[in-house]
Amino acid sequence: DKFRARIAFPEYLSIGFNVLYSAWHILFVLGFDSDIKDEVALARPALYKPGPARQLFNIRIFAQWILFGILQGSIAWVIPFAWIGTTEYDKTKPGQFWICSTAAFTSINIIVCMKLVMHCESPFSKWTILPTAGAFLCYIIVLFCLGYTPPGKSFQPNFWHIPGDLLKSTDALLSIACACAAALFPDAVLLTLERFLWPSELSLAKRVKK
Repeated sequence: DKFRARIAFPEYLSIGFNVLYSAWHILFVLGFDSDIKDEVALARPALYKPGPARQLFNIRIFAQWILFGILQGSIAWVIPFAWIGTTEYDKTKPGQFWICSTAAFTSINIIVCMKLVMHCESPFSKWTILPTAGAFLCYIIVLFCLGYTPPGKSFQPNFWHIPGDLLKSTDALLSIACACAAALFPDAVLLTLERFLWPSELSLAKRVKK
């Protein structure tokens, strides 16, 4: 019975992930992202040679993405449940499981948003910060609507007041912080090594520009 397939996240919370929380803002972040000035790019086209040479997307990098995704997804799920702990499961009413589940799902959303910010060319640009904050705000709004409105209670009865219960739980908040930090640590290490030990020609050109 303990190994039965069950819903891990509240359905009406997770249903918005691919559109509201993790997709639309990427159009703005990538669409307005920039690295160097146009005149520098035109004068030094060789800076973009790694793209056609498949140095930025190949089997090794794709495998790295998959491994990081598995690792980070596992961390986001395991740490909240290991930290808070629960054996109960009731899909019809709120409980400890759904606090853990929401903590894990919140960690996933934070990790996805932060990875985008960390890996884009202009992480501190308004076109990076504002859309990303907007996507996370969408998540907060959905949390409120499902947890504190009559339609939310009707659609997702097991989520009633769960956001407030999560905020009141120090363990839940700490598990989110630790899960995000642990999951993003490999990206931080990799980006630091790439910046200081084997920077690309484009990265060096950006430093000169500054």
